[in-house]
Amino acid sequence: MSNNAKIIIGIAAAAAVGAAIGLVFAPEKGTDLRKKVKKNANTWADELLSLIKKSENQAKGLVDDAENRARNWKNKAKDEFEDIAETTVGSVKSIQKDVAAV
Repeated sequence: MSNNAKIIIGIAAAAAVGAAIGLVFAPEKGTDLRKKVKKNANTWADELLSLIKKSENQAKGLVDDAENRARNWKNKAKDEFEDIAETTVGSVKSIQKDVAAV
């Protein structure tokens, strides 16, 4: 489980526990308490959505970075292969000339 997922689960659990404790120990009228709980729930939901969006952006950044690195490695490997192929072809032609001259 990623750190971001752990953070999100922790926040959700803390919000639930906090709401339950608030309901049990609240010295307020029911209507006032419900308004306060609703306001806090909306705030927590907004914060949770913000964390989820941030996590999505970080994941997208990691994927983009991995794709770029893979593309770079592929291009380097291709260039190395082409260099080796050219060198090998040149060596074979040189050997063929030497053998034909004998």
